[in-house]
Amino acid sequence: MTNFQIIEIAANSLIIALSLAAVIFTFGVVWRTEKELDISYKFFLGAILSFTAFEILEMFAFEGRTAVAALVLTFRFLFAAFFLAGIFTARDLLRKMDGEKGEPEENIKSFEN
Repeated sequence: MTNFQIIEIAANSLIIALSLAAVIFTFGVVWRTEKELDISYKFFLGAILSFTAFEILEMFAFEGRTAVAALVLTFRFLFAAFFLAGIFTARDLLRKMDGEKGEPEENIKSFEN
């Protein structure tokens, strides 16, 4: 085994470990939030799960395994879609809080409930 292969295995292991930690912490946020913030973090959770899945599957994407390569591509797409949905949801929430979207009084009342 070459030095590069050892570094690659260590880097992939670190990426997967950090991704799993992100899943655990995001579950904690989803558990404690409500309404639009909850929806935003559910999208982020979906993105993190997709990212973790494609990182794990990518390790097994050897030559000739087109099914695994197709799954990796699918999870990469899901990551991008969920992440974008989470960003849009969080952006809309912030726009409501700033009063850019809807009436400011209604926005404040919706956050107090």
